[in-house]
Amino acid sequence: ATTKAADAAPPFAIMAEELGYFPVRNSVGELTYLPARIQRHSTPQAISFAEFLSKKRVVMVGAYWCPHCRRQKELFGAEAFSKLSYIECGASGYNQKTPCPVDAFPTWVQNGNTIASGELPLSALAEKLDYNGIDASLEDNLPLLIGASACQQ
Repeated sequence: ATTKAADAAPPFAIMAEELGYFPVRNSVGELTYLPARIQRHSTPQAISFAEFLSKKRVVMVGAYWCPHCRRQKELFGAEAFSKLSYIECGASGYNQKTPCPVDAFPTWVQNGNTIASGELPLSALAEKLDYNGIDASLEDNLPLLIGASACQQ
C-alpha cells in the first residue's frame, strides 16, 4: 500500500501569526482577536510625541486586521504606543467599540474630530498637530512600507 501525504492547511495559529493577529476567548467565551505584539522599540522622541498625544487626548482608531494600523503602531514602537489611547473597531476585535467613530483605518481623532487618516510617518502626524519634536532622521529600524505606499518610492 502506498501512502500519500495529506493536503492540509497549516494550523490556524501559523496563519494568524502570518496575518498578524491571534485568536483568544473573551470573558464570556466568544472568539475574539488580539493584534500582534509590537516588535520595534521606541525612540525617545517617539515616546515624547506619544506623551504629547496622550495629553492632547488624541486617539488612534484602527482594526486588528488592518496592515496599515499594524505598521502605524510599529512606527511608534512598543513603549510609545503603550502610552497612546486606541479604539479597536475590527469586528471580533478584542475590546471592540461599537459603533465605530470612523470609516477608515488608521484614523487619528481628537475630541470627536478627525485629525488625519491613513498610515503616516511620525513627522507627518506631528506636523498636523504643530508638534516640532520629531526629527525623521532619528527614527531608525523602521518597518517596510506596504501596499500602495511601497509603490510610491
